[in-house]
Amino acid sequence: MTGMKEERKNKGNVPNLRFPEFEGEWEVKKLGEILKVGSGRDYKHLKEGNIPVFGTGGYMTSVNEFLFDGESVCIGRKGTINKPFYYNGKFWTVDTLFYTYSYKNVLPKFVFNVFEQINWLMYNEASGVPSLSKSTIEQIEISIPDISEQQKIASFLSLIDERIAAQSKIIEGLKELKAWLSKQLFSRKLRFKDDDGADFPEWKTQLLGNVTMVVSERNKNNEKLPVYSINNKDGFVPQNEQFEGIDSDDRGYDIKLYKVINKHTFAYNPARINVGSIGYSGNLENIIISSLYVCFKTQDSINDNFLFHFFKTNSFNKEVLKNVEGGVRDYLFYENFSKIRFEQPCMEEQGKITDFLSSYDYKIRIESKVLQQLEIQKKYLLKQMFI
Repeated sequence: MTGMKEERKNKGNVPNLRFPEFEGEWEVKKLGEILKVGSGRDYKHLKEGNIPVFGTGGYMTSVNEFLFDGESVCIGRKGTINKPFYYNGKFWTVDTLFYTYSYKNVLPKFVFNVFEQINWLMYNEASGVPSLSKSTIEQIEISIPDISEQQKIASFLSLIDERIAAQSKIIEGLKELKAWLSKQLFSRKLRFKDDDGADFPEWKTQLLGNVTMVVSERNKNNEKLPVYSINNKDGFVPQNEQFEGIDSDDRGYDIKLYKVINKHTFAYNPARINVGSIGYSGNLENIIISSLYVCFKTQDSINDNFLFHFFKTNSFNKEVLKNVEGGVRDYLFYENFSKIRFEQPCMEEQGKITDFLSSYDYKIRIESKVLQQLEIQKKYLLKQMFI
């Protein structure tokens, strides 16, 4: 990389990649020697204000008092323990989130970069919900250079962080714009014209049961087909990605009962469709999913992609909530799913709506790939520039 030099680790305690003006070995220190770890507290007794409250998932709410004021790196105590973040200013943390302060000969932003490349799950102290303790954090050994080199590294990586943040905003902006346009289209506040400039026919009220049909082909021959799951972000995903490398064989599942998914098939989790857990296979075929999923295909009167866009709207989510049933947990099985009403345009207008909204999906995918590459670059630099 331009402006940097490669070091050999057999020269001592130095990183693989280093700015050329720096020499000498880095010093090994325990975290407890260079910073203090503070505990979060309950905030419910506080009044509403403009001071952010953070949990392991990030921002939660705002209150009128602060627990700490200044630069800090926060790390989860319980739950999500591998997502550190940096903050500068007044803030409050809940009891599942540690914050750090009183830094000695180390810069908070450099500490943040160090925290990013620590394998925190390796220090998990619980068999159930992941947990960390102050004493464990304080005993972790890290290598640090002098302040000037810390500043150079932190400033350089901050530029990448700023680019990642900017790219994330681009993606969120596209998603928000697509959601707004989708709302306008499905509420018919925004209409397309046909190719001759004339109005399309009025939309007709329809039942999902009239345009869909259940499919339930089982993997009765016990074929070793790829096992997939469905989530609310990506739809169909390989099960080993959904469950961190564990496939159905490791889990001891009987895959003869699994359902075979072929092209142009929808599937949803009846216990999670209320949070958007529905997928469309498109050209994906010869895969299997759990027998718990409801699977269906469509009649010729509906455009699959138009229907899939509809499933992502708030109006569909509202209909789902009206039709779920259950006690402790709500479910939407096909019987009630088929009773959901929606407004159906003619096929030509369905196609125009689909092409328009899908163009935004394409833009989002392209920008997401740029973000992914930036994150890969950041991970590489963290691995090479730290010990």
